[in-house]
Amino acid sequence: MSTCDGLSPGESRKILDLIQAYVTRPENVLRHRWSEKQLVLFDNRITQRYAVDNYDGLPRRLHRVTVAGDIPVGVEGKESYAIEGDASHYTSVAA
Repeated sequence: MSTCDGLSPGESRKILDLIQAYVTRPENVLRHRWSEKQLVLFDNRITQRYAVDNYDGLPRRLHRVTVAGDIPVGVEGKESYAIEGDASHYTSVAA
């Protein structure tokens, strides 16, 4: 389990449980009904997503795209960092 900096695993778990309880409130949840040939995009920097297994036995196709660009900055002004990998070599950033 990941811990919050400076907190014990138990303290971290309490904070993560609190955040999870907030983001899963009905007013913070989007349920999407798919249509044929539809495209939906999520910004994984600010989105928590969960795919419900309700495909009625049909195949599900998912493509992951990593966008190279500016490093996101949090509300406190601290730059984010890559946990794993670097997308800068995939494609040049269009000006």
